[in-house]
Amino acid sequence: MRLRQRSPAYLLVAGTCLVLNSLVLIVADSLGASLAVGVLLSFVIVATIGYLLHARFTFRQRVGGRAFSRYVFAMTANIPLSYVAVWFWHDALSLPMAVAAPVASICMLGLNFVLGHWAIGASSSSNAKDLA
Repeated sequence: MRLRQRSPAYLLVAGTCLVLNSLVLIVADSLGASLAVGVLLSFVIVATIGYLLHARFTFRQRVGGRAFSRYVFAMTANIPLSYVAVWFWHDALSLPMAVAAPVASICMLGLNFVLGHWAIGASSSSNAKDLA
């Protein structure tokens, strides 16, 4: 599937992940959790849901252990980057988490596209078949 064909699905899934990430960070912050706990909790939830949605809708690949492992590995880059991005907007600039979390997530969209494509879109056809 070509990049242009993937773009609408990618944007829909990325938007869903962005909203979910923001919600987890906002709720964690409102409950008094540290930024580190919020980022890690968000990672577990968003990486799992993001993989399932991207595999099915963006890349039209079967869900599999190897691709999921690659995706989780690729997305681990988000942990320190997310922490720094949210820290910058929330702590350094004193924006409320309801603003800082979505802004930080938007800043990371490009990186996530490249990493997601590497993890799922580049899977060999012997390990993943196109879904109809």
